[in-house]
Amino acid sequence: MDLHFFRRIPDLPPFAPMKAFILCCFLFFSPLCAAETNASQCRLRVMDARELTVQADLIARVRVKKAKDIRDPLYGQIATLEVVEVIKGDPRLKEVTVWAMTKIYCATDAYVRGQEFLVFLAHEQTLYRTLNFQYGQFLIGGPTIKGWRTPNPDASAAPEKTYEQIKNEIQIYLEPLRPQGETPVPPQTGIPLVPKPETE
Repeated sequence: MDLHFFRRIPDLPPFAPMKAFILCCFLFFSPLCAAETNASQCRLRVMDARELTVQADLIARVRVKKAKDIRDPLYGQIATLEVVEVIKGDPRLKEVTVWAMTKIYCATDAYVRGQEFLVFLAHEQTLYRTLNFQYGQFLIGGPTIKGWRTPNPDASAAPEKTYEQIKNEIQIYLEPLRPQGETPVPPQTGIPLVPKPETE
């Protein structure tokens, strides 16, 4: 910055150029400091994989069919998800509608058309919501799932795992929830069940 500019302005008091320079620096850096402060104050509780599994009403591999912005006091988006495979929940589901973009500080649960996710969903009114906000949706990129939980959810680097590995891990968490003696039901792929014809 050219401090001579301020010296050319008449009737400026002593040290005015330096004060102006300090003011400009403050205006430039204060938004950056505020953004960093806001990020450090983001303290959403992160559920571990076991808690997500137990609390979820539906665990499924899904593909985002459509997503649109809405005006709602609690949510900013509503998404239609095509069910690819059900791990926990109603195996007959082919589509689910999910409230998203929760209007809570630091929540970033959102869906983009065409993306594929492993999602942990909870019932919300007549639809669903993403359990634990963005920490209950895991983007599937190729054979691996991004951001899967570690034993310590605050760990900086999550290990890469394939979808099949994570599905097996979820099945282990589901085992104690099944009634004693019940045989695990294989995950379904969204194909509707056709009722058998009644026999006379």
